[in-house]
Amino acid sequence: MNFGFIKDVTAKNSNIVVGLDVGSAKVCVVVGEVHTAKDNNPSLSHLAKGGIRGVNIIGAVSAPSKGIKRGVVINIEQAVESIREAVQKAEELTGVDIKMVNVGVTGKHIEYIASQGVIAVKESEIGVREVEQVIDAARAVAIPFDKEILHVIPSEFIVNGQSGITDPRGMAGVRLESRVQIITGAAASIQNLTKCCRKAGLEVIDVVFQPVATADAVLTQDEKDLGVALIDIGGGTTDMALFQEGNIFYSSVLEVGGINFTNDVAIGLRIPSRDAEQMKISHGCSMLSLINREEEIETGYSDGKAGKKILRTHLIEILQPRAEELFSLIKKEITKQGHHKMMNAGVVLTGGAVLMKGMDVMAENILELPVRIGKAAGVEGDPEIINNPAYAGGMGLLLREAAENLKQQELNSGSIFHGIKSKMSGWLRLSV
Repeated sequence: MNFGFIKDVTAKNSNIVVGLDVGSAKVCVVVGEVHTAKDNNPSLSHLAKGGIRGVNIIGAVSAPSKGIKRGVVINIEQAVESIREAVQKAEELTGVDIKMVNVGVTGKHIEYIASQGVIAVKESEIGVREVEQVIDAARAVAIPFDKEILHVIPSEFIVNGQSGITDPRGMAGVRLESRVQIITGAAASIQNLTKCCRKAGLEVIDVVFQPVATADAVLTQDEKDLGVALIDIGGGTTDMALFQEGNIFYSSVLEVGGINFTNDVAIGLRIPSRDAEQMKISHGCSMLSLINREEEIETGYSDGKAGKKILRTHLIEILQPRAEELFSLIKKEITKQGHHKMMNAGVVLTGGAVLMKGMDVMAENILELPVRIGKAAGVEGDPEIINNPAYAGGMGLLLREAAENLKQQELNSGSIFHGIKSKMSGWLRLSV
């Protein structure tokens, strides 16, 4: 991708990494410090994976989002203001001067293209350079002028006709093929988002399709191999990504999210949206069967007047139909092409909306699959942040950058990747 900015390699090699999740309801900033295998920090030893011992989350904040709708910038100045507010809060909390961020993007404009590439192997065995070349060959497809490539994700390699190979390096062969998934996004949407970041005083290191990043934080390799659905219920959209055999193979974005729940409450109870949001957070539940039907709650205050008390059932009677509709839409999306039969590891829910009581229970009932709420792995820090599915996207962006930093350091230190373009690290997640 070419967004017209240049990476500061020295700063990029810093142990501080930042994820910026710009949503329709809120802007989240997650700041972490990377500990490598060289660091002497016994408390992080259980997180060891490759050269990364772990990432310590030193702060996570959110600010109300303005100027963003359904994952797309609709007002640049308002979006810039929201990003600045979130970053300033993060700087005050962590003491870090934030200049570079990794940004997540989503929306209905995200699309998939399946592609294949093939090359002749001239050396005695397949190396990193040959892998790069065959992925370049698969990448060389006609992309609409209004689209930008976000990711090129290999699904498998084929050596001399033998398929199902995940890592062809070191193998002998004369013909190497690759099958990839190319994820694209609307160029205007991506450029507007990066422009907002630049106007807020930030350099964008990378733009990542948000479910790809979230998966790095909350999914296990076993789940990806067996088949799992990652459902991220955000403020304005619900992102769905399906994985099997270790890779994402399908995604969809539904234009329903937490904002719809809030709007339903505001209209149904005739209260301001800010009061409706607070009621949803404090007393919300997706199922009447999970609450005390005699319980009373306060509707809040608006226009300086004291709110009135109502039965909590009135609130839940508004929220439950919306939750049922959302999970029914998700089920329809998963089953329309028979994908539900491939979800052997079930469903993982993330996003702020899943904090509402009963969302996992309802999801399991409607989707007829095992369901769990995603919690970040590979990170250390405040449990209230790590276990909060609202920050899963930001932590995923942070973990991806931590892995990229390690690979860049290996490049600079003359490892086996010396001389290979750094973009390889974004294409392959192979053990080295």
